[in-house]
Amino acid sequence: MARATVALLFSDIEGSTRLLQQLGPAYADLLFEHRRVLRQAFADHDGEERGTEGDSFFVTFPTAAAATAAALAGQRGLADVRGSDGAGVKVRMGLHVGAVDVIADTVVGLAVHEAARISSAAHGGQVLASEAVVRMAEPMPAGADWVDLGRHRLKDVGEPMSLRQLSHPDLPRDFPPPRSSGGGRDNLPAQPTAFVGRLPEIGAVESLLGSSRLVTITGAGGVGKSRIALRVASGQVDRYSDGVWLVELATTGEASTVEAQVATTLSLGQVSSDELVKQLRDRRMLILLDNCEHVVDAVARLVDAVLLQCRDISILATSREPLGIDGEAVWRVPPLEIDDAIELLEVRAKAVASSFAISDDNRAAVREVCERLDAIPLALELAAARLGSLTVQQLASRLDQRFRLLSGGGRRTLERHRTLQATVDWSYDLLTAEERTVLRRVSVFNGGFGLDAAETVCSGDDRVDVFDVVDRLVQKSLIIAEERSWGMRYRLLETVRQYGLDRLVEAGEAVDARDAHLAAVVQLAAEAEPILWDGGDEAKWLEQLDDAEGNIRSALDWALERDDPGAAAWVLFGVFGWITGRGRAREGLEMSRRILASGVTGVDLALTNFLVMCFESNIGPFAPATVEAVRETAPLLEQSRRPWLHQEAMAYTIAWSYPSGEAEAAAACIEPIRAVIDDVRKYGVGVVTWCLQPLIWVNLDAGNLADARAAAEEGLSNAVASGLSLRVSRMALNRARISMAEEDLDGAWRYAEQSAAAARSTGETFVVSAATQLLADVADRRGDHGLARDLLVSILDLVEESQPPAAVEKLRERIATYSSNPAGAG
Repeated sequence: MARATVALLFSDIEGSTRLLQQLGPAYADLLFEHRRVLRQAFADHDGEERGTEGDSFFVTFPTAAAATAAALAGQRGLADVRGSDGAGVKVRMGLHVGAVDVIADTVVGLAVHEAARISSAAHGGQVLASEAVVRMAEPMPAGADWVDLGRHRLKDVGEPMSLRQLSHPDLPRDFPPPRSSGGGRDNLPAQPTAFVGRLPEIGAVESLLGSSRLVTITGAGGVGKSRIALRVASGQVDRYSDGVWLVELATTGEASTVEAQVATTLSLGQVSSDELVKQLRDRRMLILLDNCEHVVDAVARLVDAVLLQCRDISILATSREPLGIDGEAVWRVPPLEIDDAIELLEVRAKAVASSFAISDDNRAAVREVCERLDAIPLALELAAARLGSLTVQQLASRLDQRFRLLSGGGRRTLERHRTLQATVDWSYDLLTAEERTVLRRVSVFNGGFGLDAAETVCSGDDRVDVFDVVDRLVQKSLIIAEERSWGMRYRLLETVRQYGLDRLVEAGEAVDARDAHLAAVVQLAAEAEPILWDGGDEAKWLEQLDDAEGNIRSALDWALERDDPGAAAWVLFGVFGWITGRGRAREGLEMSRRILASGVTGVDLALTNFLVMCFESNIGPFAPATVEAVRETAPLLEQSRRPWLHQEAMAYTIAWSYPSGEAEAAAACIEPIRAVIDDVRKYGVGVVTWCLQPLIWVNLDAGNLADARAAAEEGLSNAVASGLSLRVSRMALNRARISMAEEDLDGAWRYAEQSAAAARSTGETFVVSAATQLLADVADRRGDHGLARDLLVSILDLVEESQPPAAVEKLRERIATYSSNPAGAG
């Protein structure tokens, strides 16, 4: 007798008697072909046939990995086996690992019996495996994975077994629950579809269950709370001697029936609340309360009593808001990671259209769908259901009508999960009137908002405590709170925001809400303006404006739609340092020109002309007509809240009144610009610093290097003191140019590096490009032409993205010169 640990495989044809009756004598051909395919698959993976009877096989393998690969190969091969009438053959398989004895070439042992029962629990075309196989089946065949079907009591097998289904794109996915005997220590349902991602979330919830007797999984509708809870619960069965039990509350219509539902699930009969708790006192079990949000008060009362009186009962709950009782550990489920979202969409799409595959042609559209649906599993599954009749590109283009488009769901799906509309309706209907009002109004924010902005937009009803309502909506998973350096930022998932906008229009509140939103953005820009123009906590404000990017865009659009171009101009001025600092001067220029085209007048026209000139200078050569327009309208800026803009605008128009490099013309501009600088010193060093820049330029053109250096050093000193990277980058660049003119290559390199570093810290692409090209000039002068070329190549993509074609072509020509002439550019 020899004892060995082997992998075991059992298989047989489902419905073989029916097939025999259907095919008659032709059944023999089908049976023989089925045997040929399987024997080939088994032999290819070192399988040893131990028994064959009728349509069944019993085979052993040296490893679980070999048995798994053989099962997959066999099922794939059987896909092409057809009877004379075209009918296919469906074979069920069971895999197990265990110790067996070989006596006179006969394999015996408990593992053989268990493997046979696993096979009997499977359905035709399905491969079931024990937990032992899953642990040892490495490496898995390409594309293969396991679907957790929970624990099942198999006939004549003592303890319930954890069963897994072999998953692969070439295998069927959806089967009825395994043919188990029922009973056991849990009532957890099998999951019909593959589980994608969520390993960190599962681990976090499991960890919480190890330290807390009440864990509530919260999150937005459709985010996957129930799937995660079931996955976690299925792994807890061994920890609880009295089992793990799912109490489904989604269909519980009244709070008064919560206790009855729990008692029925636990087979306790019709008992009072006190009797229910009493019967649970001596039990050790985990109770999963799924979908509690509509009966949260009743659930909280019951759970509180159970936790106080039943020391060995643990509760895992899912709800769109916490239960709010002592001892509760709350885990809020985030959307899927984007890569997992893409995988989920692909897996579910293949179930609808087997030919679906992600390719270079549709990859961008797949990502767009996942991102615009907030990587919410339910939305992705509903979207995947449409890919049998739409391409993914068509689906992406129709997501503005997501509530009409995303409907369906399986027959067993909860009614509120059959459409995206119903999912959000369920949450909205559970809100109070003031919660609905605030949710509708904050939906005008595009990308997020702070509390002050929310109070501005929701200030129509003074009786509403906006913070309190926002806090409640955070608890109910309809608003997401994220901590930032500037404070707490709130945002809506895009699906919730679109829903809120629809309700806002229905309520007739859209115009008032958008007007209030514009007012909030005007206020934000007004608060940012002195920091970004005069100095302060630049990094914090740049981050805050990054978060407000979508709001700034939509507010500017609304201002023009409402025929208020002046508001748009001052918003643009307030965030000018953010726009240029983030390398978005082209976008700023486009908006400035839209404001000009809207018929802006007076002071607002003068400000817009000034903005056009500033943005043009950040992109490339400015238009002489722009300089002339600024010169004509700049005096109006004396009447603005920033009167020094008149003098600053004039300093720049003076410096740009002659062609670059004309020494005599430049010299004539020096004193007028000095006069402007003397005039603006009363406004502080911030204004002086910006006016020093044109003075530096005209002195350089005039050949007055000492005066240019003095102005540049004053400007750089002021810039460093202000803490504004935008100023430091410009002033250090000016100082580097002066050093180049003075043949001080070390100084030029040092200041150009300082300029590039400051510009990179904010993303100011124009200055990064200019400073890097100056570094390349220094390298060229030093004879290090390879370094010069490498520096220019490093900014090629950046220049292509942010500057005009002429600048790109000039840079390419310079790179080509170094490539064809390694000795230098000439």
